[in-house]
Amino acid sequence: MTGHSTKWVELWDGRQWPGRVRNGLPEFRFGQAPAGLSTRRQLRARGLCRGGQEPFARLTWKRDQRFAWLYVDAKAKPKRTPSHKQLAAVQKALAARKVCAECGPVEHFVRTTDQLCGDCHAAGVAPTAGGTDGWRTVQDWQSQADTDEQTDTDDQAAADTEKASVAAQRAAQALARTAARIDTADRASDRDEEPANWHADDTAQRAAEQAQDSTDQQWTYDEEAVA
Repeated sequence: MTGHSTKWVELWDGRQWPGRVRNGLPEFRFGQAPAGLSTRRQLRARGLCRGGQEPFARLTWKRDQRFAWLYVDAKAKPKRTPSHKQLAAVQKALAARKVCAECGPVEHFVRTTDQLCGDCHAAGVAPTAGGTDGWRTVQDWQSQADTDEQTDTDDQAAADTEKASVAAQRAAQALARTAARIDTADRASDRDEEPANWHADDTAQRAAEQAQDSTDQQWTYDEEAVA
């Protein structure tokens, strides 16, 4: 990485702003960037996207260990809102990714190379030619969606959305079960740590008592010597 120097940099609108240039890009510290520049997260919060533009500058913090790209607000564009048909197509594609070519529907995504789930792949199963009935059903469903005409009726679009909602609900249920298993494991870990903490507290208390006994005994010796 090349070195950097502090100087005045020229902004996209001709203004001069104090900063530094690193590897050909202006760089500003946290809280010192000029108005008119935003990170991608800030653009998303305002319903905008970068619109294909390249980053204009960098925003750095934590002694240059963290950084974020800065984009010009004037070149940003409104985010595109997907249609119901687009969302339905995405949900159908995700549903197809959760059907194993050997054992049918599963709770997680299958491999893209052989359409097998992790268990079937680990067992060395060879996928059935043409896939299972469940796999063929989902593939036919997706192929039918690809060949639909653009002039589908509202009723058909509503039916597609309903099917997509069912697939989304199955995915949400699978995620909820996974989160429950993780939470159960965390609670078991906490139960294991609690006796260890008690043991540490008992050890510390015994050490303190021993230190106090030693001090009391030393005072006794000193009193006897004085007497």
